[in-house]
Amino acid sequence: MLNYSFDGRYLKTRVGKRLAELDRNYIKSPTGSRIGEIDRTYIKDPQGRRIAEFDGENIKDSSRRRIATLQDIKKVIDGVGGISLVALWLLVVR
Repeated sequence: MLNYSFDGRYLKTRVGKRLAELDRNYIKSPTGSRIGEIDRTYIKDPQGRRIAEFDGENIKDSSRRRIATLQDIKKVIDGVGGISLVALWLLVVR
């Protein structure tokens, strides 16, 4: 069984506790503070610095080294794929 689920808006643990929320292009904590941002193909931290890039299959860090693939993330998080799933994994789960 997978440890996390993503329904398109909320990232939850297996027991249903909310870990993060996707609000348009922003990733927010359950208390409402900003954890990160999605900017086209880039994932940014709360200060606006690029921390990763997603090209549709591979996730690369700021040094352009591959750190994971979408298939690796889908083994941990059940949910709709795409950059939002990658951003949640990168900012919250990892």
